Amino acid sequence: MDENKKEVLKPVEEQTMTDHAQPESAPADQAVEKVNAPDDKKENEALNSFLSREQEVKKAKPSGKRKPVIILIIAVAAVAILAVLLIVLRTNSKKSVTEETPVAELSLSVNDGVHEANIALDDHGNILKNGSGSLLEYVPAQIKRIDVENQDGSFSVTAETPSGEATVYKIVGFEKYPLQAGVADEIAKHCSEINFTRIVEANANLADFGLEEPRATAKVTYTDDTSSIIHVGNEAAGAAGTYVAFGTSKDVYLVNSTDVQSFLYSVNNFISLDITDKMEDSDNAAFSKATISGSRYDDEIVLVPNKDETIEAAYLMTSPIEMPANPIEAGDIAGNIRGLYAESVVCVNPSDDQLTSYGIAKPYAQISATYPDTDITLQCSAPKDDGIVYVYNPDKNVIYSIQLAAVCWAKTGVELLMPENPMNAKLRYIDEIAFSAGDTDFTLNVKTTVEETTDDNGNNQENVTSTASYDGKELNTDDFNVFYQNIAMIKNIGAAESDGKDKVMTVTFRYTSDRSADTLTVYSGDSSKYIMEYNGKTIGTVSKTYINSLIEGADNLIAGKSVAGL
Repeated sequence: MDENKKEVLKPVEEQTMTDHAQPESAPADQAVEKVNAPDDKKENEALNSFLSREQEVKKAKPSGKRKPVIILIIAVAAVAILAVLLIVLRTNSKKSVTEETPVAELSLSVNDGVHEANIALDDHGNILKNGSGSLLEYVPAQIKRIDVENQDGSFSVTAETPSGEATVYKIVGFEKYPLQAGVADEIAKHCSEINFTRIVEANANLADFGLEEPRATAKVTYTDDTSSIIHVGNEAAGAAGTYVAFGTSKDVYLVNSTDVQSFLYSVNNFISLDITDKMEDSDNAAFSKATISGSRYDDEIVLVPNKDETIEAAYLMTSPIEMPANPIEAGDIAGNIRGLYAESVVCVNPSDDQLTSYGIAKPYAQISATYPDTDITLQCSAPKDDGIVYVYNPDKNVIYSIQLAAVCWAKTGVELLMPENPMNAKLRYIDEIAFSAGDTDFTLNVKTTVEETTDDNGNNQENVTSTASYDGKELNTDDFNVFYQNIAMIKNIGAAESDGKDKVMTVTFRYTSDRSADTLTVYSGDSSKYIMEYNGKTIGTVSKTYINSLIEGADNLIAGKSVAGL
């Protein structure tokens, strides 16, 4: 092959031209450089002259007089300034040349309904005028269909543009799946207008550019019943772009890699990343019940919204233990169901084998939630080393990838759902407090009054006052309130490693509402922690020092002494 036809943007291992090889007919951009060469030489000579002058000045003998020294300083400064000016002028001169990008000479035609491009060549078969240009000029609304085949398989996109409306795209065979916004528009844009940055080679050996077996081939059909064929080859060295061939010719062009990236997509790139849809109405935001199960859990965990105003909790855990749920953990779970957004689509319409391979057939975790407007079930695989899990929505029949941190229900547990303060009931709804610790055993009768008032702005307010009596004698209100707060602030500091043995303290709240009584029992543990049970179920541990101080406060309350806050 004639070496003069080769262009320097081939892959690195194939760049064989020497620095002195020149084509018989030089491109226009090379001609411009030759015209400007004499100017460069003059600039270099001027620069060298000033630099030589600087050296001569520096070598001059000092006379010992002040005036020559000043002249020397001025001369050196002038040389430096002028040298900088010459460099700037030279840079700007070259910049003006490179900014003028030449336009390639070629003609466009349609042969048997297929768009072709014909490069202008000289009598020796060399490219007559190289540069940038366009192989195709349509608009996305003129596209009827795009058929793509690449290393990931094949897919087809249909396009329909009703008069005065936006184009509607569908993936053939996947019409029921919502599409990710913008992706179909991206490939349509790159199929309607194809711009190249330069011609690489005319009548090339396609294998040299990865175009004999291209990474992707797109056939585009337009509303005028013509079509175009775009072949995508290798990336050029130095991230200069990507090689493409157009139509049926063997001419090779260089395009920006981003302009052909969409031809390398698979169906998964087009499908919406919405694992679950957002709620249309705020009334549908909260589930009425959520059940968490899977191989990760020994027992089902059931959460429901708290409708009992007796206790301070947004959610209740009703299984495997019945108690208020930790508000942060339960809130995260509730927020990881509706409007869940994936990092990527992994598999559409998976087979049974694919469900097994992605760890979905026997899910590591599963959540089923009931909402006023819909039921949602999501299944999750065990996390990979990088924290990625696969989430499957059976209703959409799609497997997605997402970070484990984004699906709290796949990493929760009964211990995490335990409330930090298990006896955090509202005092106004407490009827009795039964307390027992060693020789101390008493029951307080609680009475609450609610007085409604109106402030200066006409707003209704409630003044709630709770008092307690023991054995018919009213206790100091402030001390009683401190004692109640000490009970309400009993803190779960971690999971218990064993069940309790020796009973240390028992507290029971009985209510004025229909809620059943709640009992917290504290058992001996290690040197610093006691074990807690809530309504007969072990829930964690509590500070030994805190419980001992609380017992001391209980004794003081009954004895009419001051109760210290903990």
